[in-house]
Amino acid sequence: MTTRQDVHELLTAFKLTIEFKRCHFKDRRRTEQDLINLNLTQLQAMEAICELTPDNYSKGPEPDGTDPSKDIWVFGYDHEGIEVYVKLRLNPTPGQQLPRGIIWSFHQAEHPMSYPLRKGGA
Repeated sequence: MTTRQDVHELLTAFKLTIEFKRCHFKDRRRTEQDLINLNLTQLQAMEAICELTPDNYSKGPEPDGTDPSKDIWVFGYDHEGIEVYVKLRLNPTPGQQLPRGIIWSFHQAEHPMSYPLRKGGA
């Protein structure tokens, strides 16, 4: 079972990838439109990710469908009354201590999300 400490450590590492400009969005046409729909820039989305806490955790780690040797983590947060789905992945970089961060998804949630680390799990 994933603990608050596990999630805290993942978020700390991911936020460092943003701070040190080692983070990028997965190159998907949909992501650009999703950000437009949310009225957010990539920078604003990264700022929102930097505000995530273990309370925003929804699920993970789970093997990434495109590379099962790497894990994805899913978070959600409220943006102006819209539940936003955020999928993140860290990629270790050979020879470097700090991994690369990939924002795999950032869009309006298609289904209600659960938050198992929040009090009450909702």
